[in-house]
Amino acid sequence: MHPLMIKIKKSYLTVFAFLLVIILTSVMLTIRGQSFNVELFRSGQGWGYDIMKNNKIYIHQPYIPVIEGEIPFSNRQSAKKTARLVVKKLKERNSPTITKEELKSIVGN
Repeated sequence: MHPLMIKIKKSYLTVFAFLLVIILTSVMLTIRGQSFNVELFRSGQGWGYDIMKNNKIYIHQPYIPVIEGEIPFSNRQSAKKTARLVVKKLKERNSPTITKEELKSIVGN
């Protein structure tokens, strides 16, 4: 085969490989890019949170999960930490359920 033809084929392969990398990267970012955001809000005498997925409410949590009754978080920071843990679980494709042990480590009760 002529050296010029080999060079052209290598150029096409390089361009193809580059495009393939761009396409795969964008697909991965789209899959991973299910963006979750946390929005905190006042709930009664305390705090609650919403987990937003692509700017829509995905989880609305006006009360502390796992404990009986409708008791809001006593402070903004506890609601935020709990919401962040839920987001972490969602991103890892795990159940967003919070355990009592996880709650104790966050809230400290």
